[in-house]
Amino acid sequence: MRHKDREVTDAEAIWAAVAASPWMTMALCDGDEPYAVPLSFGVADGAIYFHSSRKGHKVELLRRGGSVCCSFVPYAEVVKPEDGSGCKYSMRFMSVLAWGRPEELHDPAGVAVAVRALLSAVQAPDAPVNEDAVTKTAFFRLAPDRMTASRHA
Repeated sequence: MRHKDREVTDAEAIWAAVAASPWMTMALCDGDEPYAVPLSFGVADGAIYFHSSRKGHKVELLRRGGSVCCSFVPYAEVVKPEDGSGCKYSMRFMSVLAWGRPEELHDPAGVAVAVRALLSAVQAPDAPVNEDAVTKTAFFRLAPDRMTASRHA
């Protein structure tokens, strides 16, 4: 990280920033081209859970088993300079990057954790679950191998 003064190393602060993000952007490898998609997600037990249709380009790439990089931004705000100078604009932000290899969940216990994590992320942890929809959905777990975070106040 170039700006060491902006680096966040506290694991609790990093996971709090992930959980506070309204969505994540996941970058996958599609041959020699990047493929990035915004996703809703949930967090539980040191892992990131997300879902997908059982068919489609994204899930095909995920099932190939490659590494992904996820970007989380819980907040970002333009900071205008007092003198109005264009070269002095800045951003106030927090961002997290997480790398790893997602695993598709097939066991009912793992899927249940994923569903509850996703529902908790939208403030509905006790909402009834549509089991028919769950059977038509692919669920994934990403336990990051590495995470970095940056904050500029």
